Amino acid sequence: MNWKSALDKKLIIFSVFMAAISTVSCGLKAKEEKKEEQVAGNEYKIFLLNDVTRKSSADILLSPDPDTLKKYIPDGTYTSVVNAFLVQRNDSNFLFDTGTGSAQLIKNLAAHGVMPENVHKIFITHCHGDHIGGLLKDEQAVFPNAEIYMNKIEYDYWLKEQNPLFLNVIEKYKNQLQVFDINGIYTMISDICAYAAYGHTPGHTMFLFGKHGNETLLWGDITHVMPVQMPHPQYSVSFDVNPVQAAETRQKVLKMAASENMTVAGMHVPTMGTVTENGAGGYVFNPIKE
Repeated sequence: MNWKSALDKKLIIFSVFMAAISTVSCGLKAKEEKKEEQVAGNEYKIFLLNDVTRKSSADILLSPDPDTLKKYIPDGTYTSVVNAFLVQRNDSNFLFDTGTGSAQLIKNLAAHGVMPENVHKIFITHCHGDHIGGLLKDEQAVFPNAEIYMNKIEYDYWLKEQNPLFLNVIEKYKNQLQVFDINGIYTMISDICAYAAYGHTPGHTMFLFGKHGNETLLWGDITHVMPVQMPHPQYSVSFDVNPVQAAETRQKVLKMAASENMTVAGMHVPTMGTVTENGAGGYVFNPIKE
């Protein structure tokens, strides 16, 4: 089966699972960079760029069952992270989100021999501060040569909200900004599929790339409190703009990822991995590397 027909099959499968799909803001304490690499179809190299790791409170969960919390996070805390991802293909450097704006992102890129001026494209899952903060330093653009790709629904929402960080980002990158429409469930950008994953924010977007049987799904903020939301995906968090839609999206994405045996990566997931069903209506995250 060639790539085009395989992709067509994938999109049909995806559209069965997807009808709607969700972000968060995390805290700020950078640690030493943790590197994760996964080669997708011998074409893409993927590096996890950790920006923040800290202990966070489960209070961000909306109306969780106390017994469920006691079972999965007895002390009421969990390890939260903020990640960006560097994806390399041939001589191109792509970034997926940019973290909080700490100095850690630039250090992480430098560890892979990438300077800000050598980043060619940046794909934004959504416009919370822990995803677009790294686009600016001292209110100036960090990536002078990068095209910035953003879902139009997300763009329109934050423009209406008049968020100061967002407004500064689009002003500083006005000649580099590429606002795209998702046609139904997905659209193609540079051989990368952008998928509607709404709920966390109105235009929250996932990105899928790689060849059939070896795809990687960058799912953005589908999950935040992994110990609880994997076995109980019905729980949303206070950062979700539409908690009901976010939960519906999460359940569909987890089901799809498990059935298709995809490698998945999240901006609030400590490492890359795969997803399997737990036999009780929930899911298990299986890290590729510890």
